[in-house]
Amino acid sequence: MNSKNIKTHFDRNVFLTFLVLLIIGLLLFVSKVNSSVDCTNSDFKIIASSFTTEDLIEFNSLDSSGVEWEWDFGDASEIKYQSNVVHQFKKPGIYKIGLKINGQCKVEKEISITKNKILISPELIPNIILPKNVRVGDEVEFSNTSTFAKSWQWSFGETLHIDGTTKDVKYVFKTPGEKTILLVVNGDRRHEAKQRITVLDKKERKRKISSAKTTVDPIQQVLSGIRDTLELPSESKKDKKEEIKKIVISSDEIKKMLIGYANREIDDRALRNYFCYSSIPVFNKNGKRFTVNQLFNEIRDKKIDIKSIKLVKNSKTGCIVSMTLDMKIKKALFSKNF
Repeated sequence: MNSKNIKTHFDRNVFLTFLVLLIIGLLLFVSKVNSSVDCTNSDFKIIASSFTTEDLIEFNSLDSSGVEWEWDFGDASEIKYQSNVVHQFKKPGIYKIGLKINGQCKVEKEISITKNKILISPELIPNIILPKNVRVGDEVEFSNTSTFAKSWQWSFGETLHIDGTTKDVKYVFKTPGEKTILLVVNGDRRHEAKQRITVLDKKERKRKISSAKTTVDPIQQVLSGIRDTLELPSESKKDKKEEIKKIVISSDEIKKMLIGYANREIDDRALRNYFCYSSIPVFNKNGKRFTVNQLFNEIRDKKIDIKSIKLVKNSKTGCIVSMTLDMKIKKALFSKNF
């Protein structure tokens, strides 16, 4: 065969296919390079006064470029997807905390969780100086003389917020009844001071109000708190007048307060003021029992939909003994039953 009759044939379709594949490959490569995330600033901080099985520990992402977060607490609990989250570890041990930012950057830290130990030092409990008798509408002065105190948080049992932040505060009670005066100094909730005071109705027969003030012994406050929790009999309880009003709180009000706590509008003290004791049992609609701390941990920084709430109260004092919730907790696009 004559070589001059052989012609070179070039298929145009093959050429176009090769060119398209080359362009697609280049686009994918450029896209991958441009979508890479700078992980140099990926970090998070852990906020807690102590690390025990009773503590709610806060974890905050420090990467300002983050738009997606995945928290793994190393205890087989559910992944959390907010930038700032709180978590409670149920068992002591060493846990590896992992945070993935924007699906690529990973940060890990270890923390050690111990069993809860209630260590109270009486000398660190602040004293409360208050009058013996007060009446609705009267301006009452409260003060603290603890030498170690540098900051103060006063609560007088009538509002959901802190009522004073100075060493000496004045307050006017708006309703009669038994009030709990709460003082936290230096942010130390473990050594908070509580003192009860009876506020008389301004319409009652006027009595001579003593201006004398008393300083409450911190150790006696601890003993008094233990006695009240166990409901031991005391002379002061026997002598209290029956005319003192009971705690009045409705299911709707507790519902609003739970939503406020979930949205960080109030703290847990606003709710605990209505409990007969600090850690009442909480039940879901199926009868499963939870602690109050577990409830607070579940709803913090989440959207909640409470369909119904049932309160069980003490018939004498009106304080809450337990509550049952029919509630859904929303998380991103999903929701779950409490």
